[in-house]
Order: sequence, then C-alpha cells, then structure tokens
Amino acid sequence: MPMYQEVQSVCFVGSGAMGSFNALVAGAAGLNCSVYDSSQTALASLPDRLRATGEHLRQRGFFSSDDLSRALDRIASTTDLAAAIAGATLVSESVPEQPDIKRAVLAELDGLCGEHVIITTNTSTLLPSELEGALSKPQRFAALHSHLGARVFDIVGGSSTDPQLLAQLEAYVRRLGGYPLLLTKENPGYVINSILGPLLTASLTLLAEQGMSAESIDRAWMRSQSVPIGPVGLMDLFGLDVIFDSWQRPGRNNHPLRPRILAQLSPRIENNALGIKSGRGFYSYPDPSYAQAEFLAAASDKTIENCLIAVFLTQALALAANEIAEACKVDEAWTLSFGSPHGPFAQLQALGIPALKKYQDEARCRGLLDGDVLSLVSDYLATTAPPI
Repeated sequence: MPMYQEVQSVCFVGSGAMGSFNALVAGAAGLNCSVYDSSQTALASLPDRLRATGEHLRQRGFFSSDDLSRALDRIASTTDLAAAIAGATLVSESVPEQPDIKRAVLAELDGLCGEHVIITTNTSTLLPSELEGALSKPQRFAALHSHLGARVFDIVGGSSTDPQLLAQLEAYVRRLGGYPLLLTKENPGYVINSILGPLLTASLTLLAEQGMSAESIDRAWMRSQSVPIGPVGLMDLFGLDVIFDSWQRPGRNNHPLRPRILAQLSPRIENNALGIKSGRGFYSYPDPSYAQAEFLAAASDKTIENCLIAVFLTQALALAANEIAEACKVDEAWTLSFGSPHGPFAQLQALGIPALKKYQDEARCRGLLDGDVLSLVSDYLATTAPPI
C-alpha cells in the first residue's frame, strides 16, 4: 500500500479564483507552490489576481500583511504542466466545473505524477466517484474542496480512495491552519455547499422572479446572520462565471427558473463582469456598497429574511436526515466558513420548529424550496427529534 509523504510542495492546476486562493493559503503556511494554467494570458494576470484576492482577504482579517507577503513570495507559475508538478507531493485541480474538462486534466495528471503523489479535485459540484474513472490509480485521488475566504476544507473520498491518503489530507489542512471536514460518504455539495448552493439559488430566484435587488437580499441576510457579506456578494467573490458554469450542467436542465437565472448571469459574463476578480459583478470593487458602514442602516425586508432562513435551515436538516454529518460539525464548519456567530442547528433551536414551518410556507409560495427536500425534512421532523 502506498505511503504518502507529508505535503511540502503543492501544484495548483488552474489559476482562477479557487486556484489563486488555495495557493495563497498554502504559501502563507510556508509551502512552496506552483500554479499551472494552459493560458499564458491567464497567467499574465495571475500576479494582479493574487494581490487583489490577498488584499481583500487581508482587509477581512484572513491574512496579516506578513502572511500575504510570505505567500506571494512562495508562488511560481508556468504553462508547462510537467514543470509545475515537479517535486510536488500534492496536486490540486481547480479547472472549470465541466466534467469532461476535469476528467481530461485528471487523466493527464495521472500519467505525469509519481505513484505517491496525491491528486485532488477542488470541485464544488461534482463527486469524486464521477471523476475517479479518469485515473488509473484512483486510490490516490479524493476531493479536497476549499471555501473561498474560509479555512474549512471538505475531504471526500471516492469508491477506491486509500484511507492513508485521507489521513494525510487531514494533516495537510491542519498545517494550513484549517478545519478538515471529513465526510463519511459522498453527498452532492458536500456539507457547506449543500446548504449554500440552494441559498444562492434562492437568491438568484428572488432576483430573477421576484424582482428583488442584490442589496435587499444581502442586507436581509447580513442583518439576520451578523455576517459581513450576503449571498449575492458571495457569488461575486466566487466568480459569476463559476456560478454560470454550474447552471450549464445537465442536472440543472429541468429547473423551472433556469432560463431566467441564466438570463440574469449571461449579460455579466458577456461583459466580463465576473465579480471581484474582474472588478465588477453585481457590485463594483474594490469598494462594494455592502462593505460600506451605511449599508445596514437601511431597513431590511423581513419576507426575504424569513425565506432565506427557511432555505438555510431546511437544507441543514436534510443533512441530518441523510446522516451526512453530525449537527455539531455542521454548525462548527458553518461558523468557521462565514463568521456567523451561530450555525444552522443552533439557530433552529432558538427559532423553534413552529416558526420554521411558517417560514417554509413563505418560501414555498415563492418557489424557493425544493419539494423533494421539503418532504424529506417534513418526514424526518415527524419521526425524529431534530439534533438541536
């Protein structure tokens, strides 16, 4: 059975928002990093992207100035994949969320990397079992999914992943100063994204179908959760192209609001309004309105707040119903990811089930709750005491 070395050098494949963020985190932890991209144009803009992302994170308290300086000094870039992975003990793939592209890249990495090199995917929407067939040695492959702007990492093995590899990934995340959230089984969206994804979808639905503004949605969420950024601002942070790609996947084809949501995103993609990385998206950067002191002074829309909370808590309860992760771990991961003082299960305890059901009725009337998930949670609450 292979023995995986302690991670000392990391290659990040893909120089977009996630590849840049992960390189900054690893570099700040003292690891040597290489960033590969097939596009020379993308790599030419990488230094500016690294500085912009790093400065945004520094302002939020994620990095100190010394951390950021140390990280930037440790990151190299190249369009030569073989050179990028030379000496790396861990390779992290962050190419676009398109299965065929990811499989092609993973197959190439499988042929180039020595047998003891760990290969990971940073996918936020695909499962390891959907990608592992591209590798001849799937035992050295897992999902290591980071959350932009947070130190929480989902660790998810595929059907053949070596348990030693998972243990080494946990150690790597701790070296980064992160929180390793190891799942016992695969789950679409893992933990955080299985809650956040529907929350973002609900926000896009409110924008597209209900005529709400980005500001009103974010203000309602920021006030209710005591957090510095709302779901629309988060989409700008992740990259609107990433959100757009996720809506292009076949699994989204039957979503009733898909055409309206794509219509919200398409003009921004066409005009390179991709969010923070391009300087504009739903907001303008580097000084978005949601970061201004007066943003929260205006009254928030209680209906929006109730609907978003309903989606948030319902998705968390679905994790408990499916036995994906313990309630305490979900709460800890959520608070670490977003800086909220309380995770979903602690909030559910304070709110109470009767109030949740009232909020669910509001959200269902606006088409914000998936019927299958709502039925699952309703059955779960009818037969089991919620983990609060």
